[in-house]
Amino acid sequence: MDDILSLTMLVKVNNVDIDKNKVKVSKLDIDDYGSVIALKELELKIPANDYSIIQTLQNSSYAAIFTEGNTDDDNSTIILANGITIDELNKEKNKTIDRVENKK
Repeated sequence: MDDILSLTMLVKVNNVDIDKNKVKVSKLDIDDYGSVIALKELELKIPANDYSIIQTLQNSSYAAIFTEGNTDDDNSTIILANGITIDELNKEKNKTIDRVENKK
């Protein structure tokens, strides 16, 4: 049995194409100063008829997604998506800043 590699990433949702079961996203990172940085544009697959993932991505500007395969490759398949609000994103930015400050 093959192992499924599941990786997670923070993304900005740019476009959901239901007809093609694809989503265009910007892979994001949060730097030590709490700035959100776009790392790469990706086009990912949405499993056919997975309406929960489609609905999550359509209703969220930002999301944490889990994919099969390498997160740096186009055409990885999304297996789970969790919408993130601006407030939640700001909390993550503050956590990052706090972790850096605590290391000093």
